[in-house]
Amino acid sequence: QIYNSELESEFDNFEDWLCIFPLHRGRTNEDEDGNEDEHFVGKYKGSFHVYPTEEAGKEHRISQGIPRNRPIKVLVRVYIVKATNLSPADPNGKADPYVMVTVGQEHKDTKERYIPKQLNPVFGEVVELTVSFPMESELTVAVFDHDLFGSDDLIGETKIDLENRFYSKHRANCGVASQYDM
Repeated sequence: QIYNSELESEFDNFEDWLCIFPLHRGRTNEDEDGNEDEHFVGKYKGSFHVYPTEEAGKEHRISQGIPRNRPIKVLVRVYIVKATNLSPADPNGKADPYVMVTVGQEHKDTKERYIPKQLNPVFGEVVELTVSFPMESELTVAVFDHDLFGSDDLIGETKIDLENRFYSKHRANCGVASQYDM
């Protein structure tokens, strides 16, 4: 099935098993504008289950489906098909886009194959990365504008929680058509 919107919105951010809770230090204070300063220090990812006391002794049932408490290596394959309606980054009103995919310390890009003068590029690329959960769970896909002189400009980026997708009952697997035409 092909979805016309982000998979996160279709499947409640894949939080059917793991949920993300912000961690804050200290009390919240309100500044003069009424905004709360929450002292954000990180996030907790997990799940809560509340059982009647007569079921609490049935540990095999409670822990069923919970991953082991050790790192797991997975292969992540990212299909980079196309981008649409990119913001112009060059004086000529166009961009020379390429994609960079990052997880943890590992990153792969398509800089050598940037697409000149295009705001709706068709990349047709695939990138593979080996990832260890839970240490490396956030995938970043960034689109850059290639510049001959100076540093490349960031056009935009998105972040995807791979761990939630992996443990979700939806599993977020995808397939690609055997033929692809522009």
